[in-house]
Order: sequence, then C-alpha cells, then structure tokens
Amino acid sequence: MILPFIDEDKLLALKSNLHVLVDDFQLPDNTWLESFFGTNPFIASKFAADEFVLDMSQEKPFLTEYENVRRVYSRLKFLSDSEASDERLWAGMCLGPFWSYTQYRWNVTTAESIQQHFMFGYGSRRSLTRNALSRLWWIGRLTYDNLGKRSHPYELTQFVCENADYIMHVLERNTSNNPTIVNAFLAAILDARNEGASINTNIVGELAKYLNLLGGIYILDCLEYQTIYDKIKTKVTALAKLD
Repeated sequence: MILPFIDEDKLLALKSNLHVLVDDFQLPDNTWLESFFGTNPFIASKFAADEFVLDMSQEKPFLTEYENVRRVYSRLKFLSDSEASDERLWAGMCLGPFWSYTQYRWNVTTAESIQQHFMFGYGSRRSLTRNALSRLWWIGRLTYDNLGKRSHPYELTQFVCENADYIMHVLERNTSNNPTIVNAFLAAILDARNEGASINTNIVGELAKYLNLLGGIYILDCLEYQTIYDKIKTKVTALAKLD
C-alpha cells in the first residue's frame, strides 16, 4: 500500500467545518470527503508498506491496542521520528484506509473528539498519542526493545498496553522522547512486578513524576540505560512497599 497524505489546506478546511460535519463522520465510509472537497483529497506519499488491516474484534476496543501497535509499528518501522510526527500522514491514514478503525477505536461523536483522533487536536507532543494511528506507531517506537535486553522485543509494549493510564503516564511526558529512557523505565517496573512488587496506575503515575524529577537533576539523554533502570527499580521497590 502507498501511504496517503492529506494536505494542510484540506485539513484546515475540515477543522474549520467540523461543527457541521459531525454527522458525516458517523457514516460507514469516507466517500463523502470527495464531494465535500470536489476532488480526491488524498495525495500519494513516497512511503510504501505491505498491506495490512487492524484488529477490530473486541467488544472493548482498548483490548486491541497491543496487537494493533505490533501491526502498525512492524510495517511502518522505517519512518523517521520526523516523518512520524507529520499530521498530514496520520490524518491521511485515519481519514483514508483506517476510517472504520478510527470510528471503532474512539468515540468520535463530537467535533473535538473527531479532531483529536482523526487529525491532531493538541500540541505536537500530546497529539501523537491521541491521533488513532500515530498513537499506535509511537507506542511501538518508544517501547520496542531495540537493545536486545528482553526475551521478546514487544514485551514492554505488551506491559504498557495493559492499561490506558500507563500509556498516558509514560508516553505523554517530555521525558518520553527517547526510547532508551522509556525502555529502562518500563523494564524496571516490569521486572519489579515480576519479582513480587504490587504495581498499579497510581504507582506508575508516581514513577513518571519521579522520572520528570530526575530530568530536572540530570540530562537523562546522557545517562546510561542501566543507571536509569537502577534508579527506577529502587524507587518502585520503595513505593510498592509503602503501598
């Protein structure tokens, strides 16, 4: 498949008219977009990938998150971070071949929710984990084990996809720009749990705050994986005991 783009002018036109287009976004297909624009709104990008579909088999859509992260990231791993931050690409994917998935995964029944999940509705960082398709890619990018430290490269991905709050706590913070930092952070928590520590969303939230605090003391990008791992492992053990 050739990944589709939608240009900025068309995105702006959609965003400016979302209040009157809410019903159109409930339709089972996206054919109305061509009538709205008077032309095919999509542009073929330079990116080619194997054809794939996303899992929509669960009554609770979040239960498909892990599988769909794997499907998206494994096929689009070739994208650079800059390319994978482009709203035109992800909006094109959501408005185009993954129209039905975006409707399935998110409650896109208001102008605000439509913009958040079909396009970008926040600042650049937060939007990446709210757009229906870019979210899947970035979860994979930040949690996939490129360092060969885990028994399975998607082990940390599976852990973070257990709870939507884990994704929010871990991936929507400024300290989450570097996959090595995120890998060390999640590995320490998962290993502590495997050793008997009780982990819940409150503890993960506190650990995310602690990582932010460390970021105010150290340049985290300059710390080795093991240093971050050890600091988080010590902290999670203390928090689990207090809890």
